[in-house]
Amino acid sequence: MKKLILFAAATPLALAACSGGEESADADGDGEITGEEARAQARNIRMEPGEWEVTTRLTEIDSPGMPEAAREMMREQMGRSTTYNHCITPEQAANPEGEMFGGEDEQNCTYSEFTMSGGNILVEATCQPEGMGGEMTMRMEGSYTPREYDMTMGMTTTGTPMGDMTMSGETTGRRIGECSEEGGE
Repeated sequence: MKKLILFAAATPLALAACSGGEESADADGDGEITGEEARAQARNIRMEPGEWEVTTRLTEIDSPGMPEAAREMMREQMGRSTTYNHCITPEQAANPEGEMFGGEDEQNCTYSEFTMSGGNILVEATCQPEGMGGEMTMRMEGSYTPREYDMTMGMTTTGTPMGDMTMSGETTGRRIGECSEEGGE
């Protein structure tokens, strides 16, 4: 489950710093955007290298099948912000990893919507994470520039060992300067 949450939280950093996106990610025109097609479109990313500060806040969570103690721990996290710094090197900015948009290969994602243009983002994806069973659907919507972004996210998992879960949150990111010697996260 932690991997799903980390994936959902990390994806916006990559989404936020793109430019262009004028051409459709659905390269073969079949109405489905695969992870491979999303990674191909990621080659057009334009992001500013440097130290990025990313803040994520969980706004809603529901997991009826989870043990009450675990549900209570998750409810306690609602409304709390988590902030971390991440260094984007000039090399990464010039040649971003395709996995940033397409998810990791083991995520096995398809996209019903993948739009990034004019400073707006709308991504709808369905993934079958390897080793977890079940299915995850996500929707991310927001705005971006090469130096910052603001996004809302919703995620639903079904058929996992932890049971079904729905969660929503907000993520913001901004470039705060040059990378520190430690290199951020």
